Amino acid sequence: MAEEITDWIKLPHDLQHRFFLLAKDEAKELKQRILDLKGQLKYASQYFDKYFKHVEIKNEELSEIAAIDSSRSFSLSERLGIRYGVIGAGAVILKGTQKREEIFRAKVFRRHQALSQDKSKYLFDLLSTLTERDLALEILDKCDLLILDGSFYSFVYTAQRMKREEYLGEEEIKIIKEIYDKTEKLKRSGKVISIIKRSHTRAIGGYLAFINKSNNPFTKIIDKLILSVLMKEREYFNYHDLIENRPVQLFTQIALLVTSANLENIYEEAYSKIYHPFENLGLPKETIDSMRRLQIRIFKELPPCEIEYPSNIDLNKILNVLSEKNVFNESTNLPLALDLIDNLVEIPSKFTEEFVSEIESRLLEEMQTDINDQELIKIFFSFINPQKRF
Repeated sequence: MAEEITDWIKLPHDLQHRFFLLAKDEAKELKQRILDLKGQLKYASQYFDKYFKHVEIKNEELSEIAAIDSSRSFSLSERLGIRYGVIGAGAVILKGTQKREEIFRAKVFRRHQALSQDKSKYLFDLLSTLTERDLALEILDKCDLLILDGSFYSFVYTAQRMKREEYLGEEEIKIIKEIYDKTEKLKRSGKVISIIKRSHTRAIGGYLAFINKSNNPFTKIIDKLILSVLMKEREYFNYHDLIENRPVQLFTQIALLVTSANLENIYEEAYSKIYHPFENLGLPKETIDSMRRLQIRIFKELPPCEIEYPSNIDLNKILNVLSEKNVFNESTNLPLALDLIDNLVEIPSKFTEEFVSEIESRLLEEMQTDINDQELIKIFFSFINPQKRF
């Protein structure tokens, strides 16, 4: 068997050597950073260990747990003179490892090519969230606990970018309001939580900066990394034992501001930053105050799972369900239901083009009864997609 040729050895010899030297230098620097971090974490463990609480896993599977997720086209197709995308959404309901029900929804997204491509992508994102909220409300009465993928209000930041780039029209404002109202309805139900898989939370560093009135190494490190070192198996960390009723986002914002803001006014400035997206969109700024977060680690070799939940849910109720047997996937430390639906609804990267091809073939089939219309559609396809053969 021929030896596989790596991309590295395809480079000129001198350039290879220079990259080897760079890799060696980078490794040394990273080693020192890791050793520094080890010492810093030793300090942090003395401060935070008292906030880590044990989770007793029960040998029972009593609760029906649902998870919602959606997937959308990796890119939009423009072959038919219209910008096409597809949205697939799904829900799965589990009792332990037993699947009780699967529900799927499919939607098409279309926009005229003359409209902004960036605006189309933002709107596509909002419509995916709306599809998830609709499905969540549909199955709410069928489960004891419902899990959303991503923060309750992450759509606000997409909407904020749209407004900043002047893409926010009547249609978009109506969709944002609809998503907000449906999210509030889910929140009031008292049995919906969300999982923050790609967390950027830096509340630990922000909190230490706030109480010490100075910067610290943890303002640049996400909490999930810190807690992966500090937390033991079957432990959880409730942020609000530390920060009381203040939002976690407040202290993440302090971590971001600490190198540039006046430390005397940093608390007020951070509050202003986290409220701004809501105020700017005409939504109640206090919305963010009603949310809570915790980190839970069931399996030691994996990072903790970050959970967002409304303050109207008793934390003990959430922990009572999450501590049942087989709720978490031992391969990911995420709820099994969420991992399952994430895999089921994932849309392959080339699917949108296949979907558009299906539209083409069905359209031609429909037009076969009228020779004039068939000729027209052939001209139409030839004009916008000349490489297509009939």
